[in-house]
Amino acid sequence: MTAITAPAPPAPGPRPVPWTRLAWVTWRQHRVALAGVAVLLGGLAGYLLITGLQIHSAYTSVASCHPAGSAACQVISRPFTSLYHTAQIMSGFLQVVPVLVGVFAGAPVLARELETGTFRFAWTQGCGRLRWAVAKLALLAIAVTAAAAAFSLLFSWYYQPFFAERLDGALAPQLFDLRAVDFAAWTLAAFALGAFVGVVIRRTVPAIAASLAVWTGLNFATTLFLRKHYQTPLTIKGSPSYYHPPWVVSQWYTGPDGATAGQQTIRNVVAHAPASVRNSANPNTAVAYLSAHHYTQWSVFQPESRFWHFQLIEGGWLLVLSLLLIGAAIWLVHRRG
Repeated sequence: MTAITAPAPPAPGPRPVPWTRLAWVTWRQHRVALAGVAVLLGGLAGYLLITGLQIHSAYTSVASCHPAGSAACQVISRPFTSLYHTAQIMSGFLQVVPVLVGVFAGAPVLARELETGTFRFAWTQGCGRLRWAVAKLALLAIAVTAAAAAFSLLFSWYYQPFFAERLDGALAPQLFDLRAVDFAAWTLAAFALGAFVGVVIRRTVPAIAASLAVWTGLNFATTLFLRKHYQTPLTIKGSPSYYHPPWVVSQWYTGPDGATAGQQTIRNVVAHAPASVRNSANPNTAVAYLSAHHYTQWSVFQPESRFWHFQLIEGGWLLVLSLLLIGAAIWLVHRRG
């Protein structure tokens, strides 16, 4: 009799690395980037906190002064007005924070390892390409989005006295994407865009440059063209009430014959007005003069009451876009890795 030898069963493969270990590795690899985000947002948050206390204190003095138009109240309001101009400059600077945080944290996540080739070693350590990509993108996306959301809450508190004084409206384009869910949504979109472009280009610096360009174009297109059409704007005669400052999309005049009057026509009419009208600092004076001469002003605007509606619409499509970009990045890693 001859013995029949059966082949030995294959040796079991290595057990998948637990998600907690993957999260720890991601933290170790990207702690410098996360520390940079923390320093940037932390430094800005400290400034907003210190200046915000001054703004709230100045606003308390302004709000408690009566009568509001008196000379004494005007003197008291000067520090508040000065802080308002400073806050306007600050809000302009903060427009670039989402893209700085998102792109510089997102573009190198996968691009750096694809560029250097170190991803090959990671995939031999019981960590498949999908788990590798998901662990990196999910952890960092959650971290930068949560930090941005907390920062936007602080900015809303910082700027609240100026909204209370009706110096700006909630829908003001230079402030809208710094508050509520929009700031975090734009930061997440920048991160997702950076991660996706990083996988496509596989070079860190070109991926950062391309992501900055695409994000800037998307942000400008949204601010200038898309956002105003989230809901059909309202049209009224004259100017809307500024007790709740609206977002005025456009204004024009119609002449005595009902046809649209050009800007040159309006300037010619005002040029023949009395000096008290031409030299008045109050724009309503010229409007009243034109109305008396049968020129009607029309305004197209978005009311301030639509703030949360617009926030949820914009935050919603940015979230969907971010998830699609992250999903596409993971798919490309799976297909091309």
